[in-house]
Amino acid sequence: MAKSIYKLLILLIAGTLAWSGCTKNFEQINTDPTAAPIIAPSILLTRGLLFTSGGEYEAWRANLIYCGPMVQHTSSLSLTYVGDKYLYNDDYSGAAFNSFYPNATKILATLMNQTANDAAQKNYNAIAKIARVIVLQRLTDLYGDVPYSQADKAYPDLIFLPQYDRQDAIYTGLATELEQAAAAIDVNSNVAGDISGYGGTASQWKKLAYSVMLRIGMRLSRKTDPTAAKQWVQKAIAGGVFTANEDAFYIQHAPGDYDNPNSHVIGTYPNSRAETGKANQGIKLSRFFVNMLKTKADPRLRIISELPKADSTPGGDDTPANQKGLPNGYDNSSDPVYGIGSTGDANIAHYSQPKQIIAQPNSPNIFITFSEVQLMKAEAAARGWIAGDPVSFFISGVKSGIWQWGLYSSSIVYNDATATAYATAQSLAVASGSLAAKLEAINTQYYITTFLNEYEAYANWRRSGYPVLTPVNYKNNETNGQIPRRLRYPRSDYDVNRTNIEAANAVQGPDVFMTPVWWDKP
Repeated sequence: MAKSIYKLLILLIAGTLAWSGCTKNFEQINTDPTAAPIIAPSILLTRGLLFTSGGEYEAWRANLIYCGPMVQHTSSLSLTYVGDKYLYNDDYSGAAFNSFYPNATKILATLMNQTANDAAQKNYNAIAKIARVIVLQRLTDLYGDVPYSQADKAYPDLIFLPQYDRQDAIYTGLATELEQAAAAIDVNSNVAGDISGYGGTASQWKKLAYSVMLRIGMRLSRKTDPTAAKQWVQKAIAGGVFTANEDAFYIQHAPGDYDNPNSHVIGTYPNSRAETGKANQGIKLSRFFVNMLKTKADPRLRIISELPKADSTPGGDDTPANQKGLPNGYDNSSDPVYGIGSTGDANIAHYSQPKQIIAQPNSPNIFITFSEVQLMKAEAAARGWIAGDPVSFFISGVKSGIWQWGLYSSSIVYNDATATAYATAQSLAVASGSLAAKLEAINTQYYITTFLNEYEAYANWRRSGYPVLTPVNYKNNETNGQIPRRLRYPRSDYDVNRTNIEAANAVQGPDVFMTPVWWDKP
């Protein structure tokens, strides 16, 4: 018995010594000396802005396959472009959701958490908050009720299955976050790692916060909450929105490292998706859009549009009178109803496409411009929400919408006399028309100025109803020939977060294209 106790005591002592040996310098031994426990805010900001701009995956699927054709900026015969024909593809419909949440919002939330209690880093915290609001507004505008209050809470809060917040609560939260961020920014302290056109200038980010707040306020104008809309619009104007062309917010891209995500699809430069040139026939300018610009004698048509060369490669005629838009809702078959041959011209090379000068790897990815801000101010003034002459705001906004294309290339030269004459001619309805006529003129120009930012073009079209589009009725479409009012949630989220997604559907309505988001309710 004593011998057994002795053996047990030896084992216990040996175990204690072994444990103390294993735990000595435990943290030092088990910490990777090459890893940084805290990543520099400038690095997180750079990465967060890259993900805010996005990659080819979501830009192609959400921006170019769905939003662009649905608002008839673009058109395609390819069945890949399901937005042209109101067809459903889960991977395409859910792409923005599946990409922005695990990338942009996650990294920006990490930056916010890391700098939350550091007064020296408050500008990083505010900038991350503004950028994240931009992404989250894009997501809620596309899908409606989405994760917000519990989004990006896996660390440190261990919330892996976030609830879907109602869009009205999301919008209130986004506007409040912008107000907080603008108030926190120290305009005398710039930041590093900013790859936007602002280059780290804090005062520009403050203007951006109020300009996005203006956009949020205007989104609420559609019968949803006009009182709140007016209040947020007035607060944004009082805070200080964009005041010049150069205030436009865009992410600057670099060839080879991180190409412009839209350009990687529609560009024909080396290593782009359509680098052969002839492979660029998939996406065209729509007949509706081209005809609108031709009818108005809009100087932007020559800037953004060209016909292919005789061998179907880009770089052909850019004469405005010769441009020809592709009608929406057709395919490349010989079908007598849905085939392109039924329109009288089956040769895809006869139709206009985006000009290559605006589809380069280093093209800026534009999110909100002075043009948009001035046009929103024109509408707010027309509604009597703010002081000022809506005609002056309108003319300024239209001219800026022409100027902004110079951001793509120094070879795109802005002609102020031409722009002024065009904007003045377009302002007649704003000067003397009914409120409906004013809103149509203003939002038609907003539609033109947001070309390539199809997320915003689609959102504002649903809000305003302008321009008036004629839907297509392609065979077996999902909407009975009506333009979709939202995108559908990704099926993958049903697999992992079914309880919360079904709770959202119970409140918002069925997860189908024709269920409007909260601010779009009739």
